[in-house]
Amino acid sequence: MSRSWESKLFLHMTTVERIQLAKTKTDRVVDHLLYLLALHENNAIITYSDTLSSQITLAHAAGAFRVFRAGLHQFEIVRLCALWDRAKDDKENIPTEESIPTIVELIALPEVIDTVAKKVQGQWPEPDDDKFARKQAMKARVELRKAIEDARKISKSSMLKKAMNLRHKHLAHSLTKTNLEKAGRVARMKYGDERKLLFKSLPIVEALHRWINASGFSFANSQKIARNNAEALWKRCTFDIQR
Repeated sequence: MSRSWESKLFLHMTTVERIQLAKTKTDRVVDHLLYLLALHENNAIITYSDTLSSQITLAHAAGAFRVFRAGLHQFEIVRLCALWDRAKDDKENIPTEESIPTIVELIALPEVIDTVAKKVQGQWPEPDDDKFARKQAMKARVELRKAIEDARKISKSSMLKKAMNLRHKHLAHSLTKTNLEKAGRVARMKYGDERKLLFKSLPIVEALHRWINASGFSFANSQKIARNNAEALWKRCTFDIQR
């Protein structure tokens, strides 16, 4: 019997093909997220604090700074939306999107989850480790299914819809009306919405990476490094603008 979390996409691919491609795409999504965290920590200072803007009071210089600030902030939104581009089912070709929904649809079949879990269990082949190995396999099943469910909730959320609409309408394209707007009213994205979406994405990707690629990873450490790097530059950056 079909379960609600099962995928209807990429049915032409074998379990082995799905897992191998999911590994590759998860690695790439981790890289994209690391860059996104670096962008976010720079924007935390440039966009969301007056560390720089308070130093730039002359009109012409302030105008140039606003262009710079808006561009960096908008690019964070563009990259965040790319992380959530929907999976596309191409019967002839390998899916090309390096996104969370693509990984989710690749693994969202019982046989794929079971194969991943068995590989996890096989990391502890000694009899003394059997109880721990089975516990880890069960944990893999539970966390992967939760990652699938959480990702699908975000894919259908108004939070993502607002961000995608902004990208489609004003950032990636210049449109009078998007397809999302043609289907119904879309609320305007607000400053700070991108932070909520970003931080809901992190535990999903951590879970996918932990079990699909058998690699523990903490974005919290990477974010701390990115924050230290951003502060090392921008909090020590001064402007001396002459009339």
